[in-house]
Amino acid sequence: MRRFLLLIAPLTLAPLGLSACNQPDAESQIVAPEQTEARGNPGEELYQKHCAACHDGGNAEAPTKAALQLNGVEAIRASLSTGSMKTQASMMTPIEIRIIADYLASPSSESAFANAKEYRCKGQLSLSKPLWNRWGNSKGNVRFQSTANAGITAKDVPNLKLKWAFGFPGSARARSQPAVTGEAIFTGSQSGLFYALDTQTGCVWWTFEAKAEVRNAPTISTDRNGNAKTLYFGDVDANVYAVDAKNGELIWTRSVRDHPVGTITGSITLHNGRLYVPMSSLEIINAYLPDYECCTFRGGVLALEAKSGDPVWRFYTVPEPKKTSINTAGAQNYGPSGAPIWSTPTVDAKRGLLYVGTGENYSSPANDKSDAIIALQLDSGAVEWVQQTISGDAWNAACGKNGSQVNCPKEDGPDFDFGAPPILTTMANGKDIILAGQKSGMLYGMDPDAGGKILWEARAGMGGFNSGVHWGMATDGNTLFVGIADTPGNRFAIGPSRQGLHGYDPATGKALWSKFEPNVCEEKAHKCMTALSAPPTHMPGVVFAGALNGILRAYKADGGEILWSTDTRREYETLNGVSARGGSIDSAGPIVAGGLLIVNSGYDKFGQIPGNVLLVYSAD
Repeated sequence: MRRFLLLIAPLTLAPLGLSACNQPDAESQIVAPEQTEARGNPGEELYQKHCAACHDGGNAEAPTKAALQLNGVEAIRASLSTGSMKTQASMMTPIEIRIIADYLASPSSESAFANAKEYRCKGQLSLSKPLWNRWGNSKGNVRFQSTANAGITAKDVPNLKLKWAFGFPGSARARSQPAVTGEAIFTGSQSGLFYALDTQTGCVWWTFEAKAEVRNAPTISTDRNGNAKTLYFGDVDANVYAVDAKNGELIWTRSVRDHPVGTITGSITLHNGRLYVPMSSLEIINAYLPDYECCTFRGGVLALEAKSGDPVWRFYTVPEPKKTSINTAGAQNYGPSGAPIWSTPTVDAKRGLLYVGTGENYSSPANDKSDAIIALQLDSGAVEWVQQTISGDAWNAACGKNGSQVNCPKEDGPDFDFGAPPILTTMANGKDIILAGQKSGMLYGMDPDAGGKILWEARAGMGGFNSGVHWGMATDGNTLFVGIADTPGNRFAIGPSRQGLHGYDPATGKALWSKFEPNVCEEKAHKCMTALSAPPTHMPGVVFAGALNGILRAYKADGGEILWSTDTRREYETLNGVSARGGSIDSAGPIVAGGLLIVNSGYDKFGQIPGNVLLVYSAD
């Protein structure tokens, strides 16, 4: 799945030393001036030898050199030495890794821990009930906020102004969607530092140092009085953490990785004393290597006891991969594989079920659980039903014009994941429905009482590897709010681009209204695209949505009229003194809680606009 190559971390250096990257096409074989000028600079020479073919435009998934240079030296070294790029950098010596990290790292990057210590709050943190919790603010992942918890009304929205900005040191992206109480904003960062920030001033109540980047949204458990008690989140190295919400002290941690490049992308779901952890992986990148034995990762869900982290059950989306063939580079191939779960599981307590959406297979043969909505029994993880909307979808990074092709499965796409979590909601007629949006651009209404039977389907976008519904939708049960990205260049696209915000009837799939967002300039660049890849958030009368060009808007919930808009793609004076700027808004959508509108700005993949800032707006 291409869209979710966005998720590589802790630092998304594209595969260093890849033979595929070092065999550019004819157009890229012209020696650039900077390559000839590199002689005598060992860092630049190493960059040109191992990295330039991908990061200077040879690989669409790779961050640009400018984006890499926003990272701190520790993050680059960790990624190449022990992190997600360890396999790809295995041919480099420790000295070479140090040289290239020192060369690429921003000279002004700060130690995140030292910076946080300098801007500590005074006193002791006392917590009340969560105002925004989990990725979707409910077990049904509806992304709806009540007026009481929002703390603002539709009339206040035109008066929103920036209250404060917080910069993440040594970072090129800001993608951990916060959880919020009246007193604190809880969020992770690319550096691996997890923060509790004061809602009013942005000072740091406490920090917790995870082992790797924290990019998902924390989930908060509550005490008997309903007040915030424990935070649960995962990191890119597939470690799960339980942390005291008041002081940041570790309660327990557990590695749930059962594959060398397994990771956690979606957020963890808490229900009835159990945690449900979605499992994805970075193996789609490893497949880029011609001599890589592709592929053996199995997507799935792991259930843990919330008190202890002890495992309860594990479900896999594919059977144990078996040997299939030898590729042209002489490497053994395996299959089926993949079908990762990129998003947050959805709980159906009434039926005792857990709903998850799956991605494509990584290698042939494609199986019956990829590109599907799957219902699992909460108690055992047993499969209740599977609704697959697209069969025969297998894809990895070896496919496409920039891929090596050697490990590309015969299906070669279309890479149409369910990257957005399924929504469970109750409609105006009192009936429950499952709502699912796919990268194909299709929307589905499914019956939870009839084995996921498709009640209706509708085309909301043209679809493609970076198009359709990416990260999520929102609903109040009366209207389904759908953000569409529809970026150009998709060989499986159907019809014209429909980037923008759309309203649908959840009962019938009938289109109610559309607010199309035309490009703001002629180039095919993210700075031009008001494409809505990040999930929208709904409160009574208003839908908030952020775009790939950095525009953050409030739309009228009935018709899509723009009520308020701001451009986050600029430099900011931050309260913690970190040099920061906004960029693309992707993966982590805006949230509204306690009178505040909160959004991350900055994303460093696919040529998007890097940034490292958390922005907090209020109508005060």
